[in-house]
Amino acid sequence: MAGEFLSKRTIWSSLILTAVAAWVGMHLGVVVNLRVTSAGVFLATAAAMSSIAWTWVHSERWPGLTRFPIATKDLARAAYLIGSLVVLLEVVLPVIAFISTAQSITWTDAITVILLALGMAPLVLLLWSGPTRHHRLGALIALAAGIVLGIVLNPLIAAVMLAVEGTVCFLLGFEIVDDAARRRGAGPRVSSLVLGELASSRMTQINTAALVAFGWMFNAMLHNHGAALPLGAVMVVQNTPLNAYFSRHPSTWLVVKTCPRTWRTLCVYALQLAALYLACGAVAVFAPEPTLAHFGSDVVFVVTAASSAALAAVLMEWRWPLLDWKSEREVIRHPRKYVPALVACILSTACWALTR
Repeated sequence: MAGEFLSKRTIWSSLILTAVAAWVGMHLGVVVNLRVTSAGVFLATAAAMSSIAWTWVHSERWPGLTRFPIATKDLARAAYLIGSLVVLLEVVLPVIAFISTAQSITWTDAITVILLALGMAPLVLLLWSGPTRHHRLGALIALAAGIVLGIVLNPLIAAVMLAVEGTVCFLLGFEIVDDAARRRGAGPRVSSLVLGELASSRMTQINTAALVAFGWMFNAMLHNHGAALPLGAVMVVQNTPLNAYFSRHPSTWLVVKTCPRTWRTLCVYALQLAALYLACGAVAVFAPEPTLAHFGSDVVFVVTAASSAALAAVLMEWRWPLLDWKSEREVIRHPRKYVPALVACILSTACWALTR
């Protein structure tokens, strides 16, 4: 299980994300409120652990793993532990790097972030993969209580409470099951590849919603500190399940590649992806507080970010699809997932500066 989640690519991905977070915090010079940081940690941890649940526990490989002579509680504890380590690398380190370069971080802030993320990780996995409705409902109540305490009252109290709950979840070894892969793929049939993925994949739904919420919060934070650049639109295009669609579904790519007019299917997918990113970017940028002074520049930024990210993602899937990797999880964690967002950030920032 460690080989599935923790690899050189995971470490490199974490280091790249940490470096980018430190650079952004250093150059933006914003003062981050601990409650806002807690909300970001909640969203990032939920997205990371949901990805683990739906690409591993609810995949075809989990039933095979349960046939080994391993106690189900030990298997569950291993999943909780490895998932928490992934969260430590992909959530805790970048968040601490961001707030420590943006302001002088205290030990209390660092401990709060660590306890929030590591305490949430087992609960999110249990929420999506618990053996009974009671387990899933208990995890949902525990998470809801922690989120309310963290955002409304005191993040440190919520962190301690979630850490205790996550530790209890690990020690008791609550089982996690695939539940017949949660009737995977049983969603409504639609002709659009983008809408079909959104309708049938819970992981993609969670990832999209979390990115929009995170982009909205990031843009609101920038507005509160007088920064005009609407970087929230770049956050929403970091949607790896959609950007790597054909690599995640090699059978679909084989059909598209062998059928005539492959370019037409790819163009339609790029347009649909750009339209989705445009809608998500508009919510993230204009929902906090539309600024009429540079409204036109913001529109140019959102349109450029959405179109350039969609084009970069489809070009990579067309020319260099990841078809030789052993699992969907490896495809999603590949370091090239940052390329669409990087292209969008560079081009949209340049266009935004030219239209100011």
